[in-house]
Amino acid sequence: MKTLLVAGIVTLAVMFTAACSGSSETQGNDSGSDNANNNTEETITLRVTSGLSTTHGWWEGFFVPWMEQVEAETDGRVQFESFTSGELVEATHELDGIRQGIADIAAPLFPIYDPQRFPMAEVTMLPLTHSDTLIASRAFKRLVESDVAIQDGKTFHEAEFADKDLFVLALPTTQEYSISTTGHEFNAVSDVVGTTLRTPSRIHEMYADSIGVGTVTMAAIEMFDAMSRGAFEGSFYSLADWTGYGFQDLFKYTVQGVNFGHFNSVFAMTEEKWNSIPSDIQEVMLKAAEDQFEPGAEEWIRRADEIKAYSLDNGGKFVDFSELDTEVQEHFVQGIEDTWFQYIDLVNERGANGTELVKLWRDLLIEEGGEVPAAIMDIE
Repeated sequence: MKTLLVAGIVTLAVMFTAACSGSSETQGNDSGSDNANNNTEETITLRVTSGLSTTHGWWEGFFVPWMEQVEAETDGRVQFESFTSGELVEATHELDGIRQGIADIAAPLFPIYDPQRFPMAEVTMLPLTHSDTLIASRAFKRLVESDVAIQDGKTFHEAEFADKDLFVLALPTTQEYSISTTGHEFNAVSDVVGTTLRTPSRIHEMYADSIGVGTVTMAAIEMFDAMSRGAFEGSFYSLADWTGYGFQDLFKYTVQGVNFGHFNSVFAMTEEKWNSIPSDIQEVMLKAAEDQFEPGAEEWIRRADEIKAYSLDNGGKFVDFSELDTEVQEHFVQGIEDTWFQYIDLVNERGANGTELVKLWRDLLIEEGGEVPAAIMDIE
């Protein structure tokens, strides 16, 4: 009997050991840093936090297809657990969320909302005389990947992200911001001065002040009711985002052909977390980001085209900048120039090099097909 009992115990022990050694599933948070150099067959689950809704252009246009491609090309070795609309980490708190290990991926991180930690991020919001989503997206990607030193011998990426132990990938920027109103038109400079517009960023506030426009700061979700009551005339806003708040039924006059900046964001992980991912999976993730980058930008263009067609069918009016009165055009362009120089001073006050930053951003935009006023071209 003793012999049989010992034999049974040994058999069970062998079976248990075999079962444990055969397990192929692990959570991404348990991956060691050595995994970056070892192509394993373990399943890696990555937790994704996003402040975006499931219908947002960045989510539908980039992150969903990116995750689907990564899962497909790793044969399911990578799985994503996604939380949208700030349900896991409150929107704008994504950096703290990935640092604390609450999430593995910030989808996306919004550096523009955190100028104290990212003093150069607002550069893409500078107004331009010509640009579009693809031009700005390509230029922003090149800015993030640039090897040009702009601050104490550091590149934009090093100064803004690497010094904070972050691994980031540039995302397509939003479509350009336009000025849209509930019907107020800009037929003369006097129609511009004294108008009140909602401003989504400090750069827009600088620009508005330069052209004599009053400003209102409020959450986008509150704008529809306020404008419906006539509290203010309009807003700087991206056409592709109108349907998120019903603005396609409210905005009746839009100036296009002059550009009031592009909002940027980045895919972000901590360096530690990124380095814990096996190198072959890293390659798949990078390739998927490249593959989805321009389709992600084109999603904004597609949405804008649909919204514009709807607006035109329902009484909306779109005026090209070149069709405005010459004095109005000059007034707007002078505001663009003033804003660039004010932004240089602002960046310098934060301890960064504003001149080198805007020169690099300007040059990348021009190379991609964008345009800026002559005074900005003369910055040396």
